[in-house]
Amino acid sequence: MKAILLNLIELQRIDNRIFELVELRGDLPFKVQNLQENIEKLTEENSEKSSRISELESELRGITSRMEDNTIKLKHYKDQLYLVTTNKEYDALLSEIDTMKNSVIESENKIIEFEQEKTELQELVKSNELKIESSSEDLKNSKEELSKSLSETEVEEKDLTKRRKGFISKIDANYLANYEKLKEARDGIAVSPISRSSCGSCYNFLPPQSIIEIKRNNNLINCPSCGVFLFWEEEEE
Repeated sequence: MKAILLNLIELQRIDNRIFELVELRGDLPFKVQNLQENIEKLTEENSEKSSRISELESELRGITSRMEDNTIKLKHYKDQLYLVTTNKEYDALLSEIDTMKNSVIESENKIIEFEQEKTELQELVKSNELKIESSSEDLKNSKEELSKSLSETEVEEKDLTKRRKGFISKIDANYLANYEKLKEARDGIAVSPISRSSCGSCYNFLPPQSIIEIKRNNNLINCPSCGVFLFWEEEEE
């Protein structure tokens, strides 16, 4: 049991140092990730908007072509008004003229509507492009900072990770699972020395008998308040 405790103590020290190294990088990893995700999102938005712009341009070409055809037909019908000889022919031409007029007006309104939508989309695409350009520059700088930070701690972190695997292999799976669970619940602390007759993690006072047992460093003893494994470290007293 003492060997397990010593291995857990060393594992906690390793994890503490790994946490310190991660803290040195600050929020750079999250910043890089957020910038990448933002760029991907803006790029996807621009792709969708560009596709819609292409659709609008195609529809505008079709509407414009039909409107031009109908405008020609309208002129032709108007010219024919002077050539008809019966009321029936005259009424039929007036009906065709009204139909062509309504069609031309409808086409003009559609053109205005689609052109407005196209302009708004183009402005949004341009705005997104500026955001992408700015975010890309930030991403480049953040990656350089992160790379520099990683290079400064890479060797030590690799060594710590290797040592961590070694200690994990020596610890029973049940105790290791308990350690990981405690570490997650207690902000990275699963094993703590006692401090001034109190738990070094939650700082709650410990019974005298518990302190005597903990100072022997022979058994796994959990804090009755927070549950972390406790041990005696003379230099901490």
